[in-house]
Amino acid sequence: MVARPGPLKSSCNAGEFSRDLAGKINLRQYYSAGLRFKNVEPVPQAGFQVMPGTAWVADARSNAVRHYTLRVSATVSYTLIFSAGWVDIFRQDRVKVASVELVEITAGLLPDLSFYAEAATVGIFHPQLESIRLVRSAADDTVWTKDLWPYAAVPEVDLGGVYAKTDDVWEIGIRWVDGIDGLIMNFSVEGEETKAVRLVDDLGAPVSPAGTADAIWDIFAGNVQTELRDLPSLNSDVTVVHDAAQKASAYRVLVVTFGGSLAGEQYQLDARVVNTSLASAVTYHVEIGETEGEPLVSGAQGWFSGMTLAQDRAVYHTPPARQAALAMSQTGEYFNLNIEATGDNAARLEALRTQTSEKILAVYEDKYLLVFTDQAEWFASNRTIAAGQPLNWVRTSTNGITPNVPPVEMEGRVFYVSSNASEDGEDPNQGQVLYSAAYDDVSTRYGSKPESLLGQHLVDRVNGAALQKKIRRNAAARWWLPSETGRLTCALVVLDQDILALVEWIAADGGKVRGISVDGQNQVWVSVERGDTVTLEIMEESHLNLFQCSLDLTTDLAGEVTGLELHEGREVWAEADGFILGPFTVSDGAVQLGDAYDTVKVGLWQRPVHESMPYYRLLPNDEILQRPGRIHAVTANIIETDSIAIGANGSPPKEVPLLSASDPVNAPMPPKTQKIRVEGIPGMVDGPTLVITQTRPGRLRVRDYQPEAKL
Repeated sequence: MVARPGPLKSSCNAGEFSRDLAGKINLRQYYSAGLRFKNVEPVPQAGFQVMPGTAWVADARSNAVRHYTLRVSATVSYTLIFSAGWVDIFRQDRVKVASVELVEITAGLLPDLSFYAEAATVGIFHPQLESIRLVRSAADDTVWTKDLWPYAAVPEVDLGGVYAKTDDVWEIGIRWVDGIDGLIMNFSVEGEETKAVRLVDDLGAPVSPAGTADAIWDIFAGNVQTELRDLPSLNSDVTVVHDAAQKASAYRVLVVTFGGSLAGEQYQLDARVVNTSLASAVTYHVEIGETEGEPLVSGAQGWFSGMTLAQDRAVYHTPPARQAALAMSQTGEYFNLNIEATGDNAARLEALRTQTSEKILAVYEDKYLLVFTDQAEWFASNRTIAAGQPLNWVRTSTNGITPNVPPVEMEGRVFYVSSNASEDGEDPNQGQVLYSAAYDDVSTRYGSKPESLLGQHLVDRVNGAALQKKIRRNAAARWWLPSETGRLTCALVVLDQDILALVEWIAADGGKVRGISVDGQNQVWVSVERGDTVTLEIMEESHLNLFQCSLDLTTDLAGEVTGLELHEGREVWAEADGFILGPFTVSDGAVQLGDAYDTVKVGLWQRPVHESMPYYRLLPNDEILQRPGRIHAVTANIIETDSIAIGANGSPPKEVPLLSASDPVNAPMPPKTQKIRVEGIPGMVDGPTLVITQTRPGRLRVRDYQPEAKL
């Protein structure tokens, strides 16, 4: 067949598109996308490759699990797997070091647990759970102790109850010298000033304070009381009396009490003499008015929902009594919440100034402190947090964030998943959108933009997240997003190259992903439910492991592999001394390979699939000619590949032979880096697509491909 020119597909940067966009060839990313990216991922600007396999680590206790990671150093970290009543702890080398019983954690609490980990400490938070602390022994990492999170000086606040109140009491000391012939004073409370009050006798005539009887000072106290009660913010519950017991030569004392309805608050009282320099007045606090309140968090009111670190302060959020509140610890003292202390480093209590009932779901430290609620995103425009400076909260958008999906930073932007309600309003996690936000110095605020609109079907009911940093074999970070349905979506981001691709990692044998985390060594741990078993697995790049839930075993002299009870009744494949063998069905925990091998890796296999976007004929005037067409041939460049199958036009993909006469006879076929060509592909459909997949396990990387079509 004569070769025909066709579009060169050298980039898959856009990932998987929704089928709603099939045929939308006017989209800029159309020819960089595909209808299916299943267990394959884009290589930035260079085609695609198979996604990682997994190795079995341990059996999980149940299908309801939560993951968290304690990063100790660059070489040591621990993955904590929480289930109802227990936490199982694994070191980065896949060794289980401890199991700690946590009877307080029930199945009902598990989905909404929040964690914080640093050094040798892990904090466990939930509004209905008194915060728990796990501490690793420095001498022996198999020893972990459990106690309560040691909050100190929890703020006492008014939560709407009936609380004891104390009066605010001041004394005014008045002193004069000989020769004074009269006294006029005025007073102020919280900046509100009274009219001048003159010292007079019972007939209203001015008198000198020198040698004046107690009765005259009683009259003066009554006149001061009258003026204070006339102030706008006060009432008849303020009293002023002359304290004759404290009198001395040329000295008198007035006692001012803010009681009754005025009790429980602290006032600022000032007094001054306005008619002479021969007298003076000084005010001083005798008793500070306070309302006792109750602890912000307690067994009765509930506990903080989570904690993060910002500017060397522990930021606790979402106490049940005030779900828009933040309690910030003293600088460097993460347990100290004493808001009565003074100084810029002292603890402080904050709350969002919102007109609606918002619930804080996440706090993130970026250029400014970001707070995400169920309805909006906020940032504090203050660059630093100081106890004496109120934070200015600015709302940046009304997207809201999904619970238990913390924001992450990639390529200089903060990514998060919104919590948009579904059309029927029943599930707030349906119709989610992946957003990215960055601070704009021109508008002086954070701006959010949607990033997942073209692959919206992959962002649905997301209930967790884990960020895997860039690795050597792939220049893009992976943001893993598990779903309530068991689907695992992966977002790959390289914004400088205009790459944001959504792809799907499918668990073999109908598995459902129930939990995921990334440890300090950038290894991905995943919990997968298959039938009635749940396994903890760790991802390994495809050049190391082609299978899922794989086991490293050996054969006996007859070629039988035992120890496969985990996969009883399932179809498995094996890689034995480099040869791909299978499929086999596990029976009585064993399979028969036929020959003895030194090293055998046995596991489940999930077929990778890439399907291109549909091809249509574009006329010179930018019109589209829609009629049945066919892709009859394709040329592809492969790298380090030993298994590839190609199909098109709805016809089944067929294995492309890669074995050559120069390959060794008694050794596995070496992976190929070469150009391959497939011709004579049958079928004719509207909008033909090309499918690249495999019919058996093997390494697969496609640098680019060029379909040749009659459209």
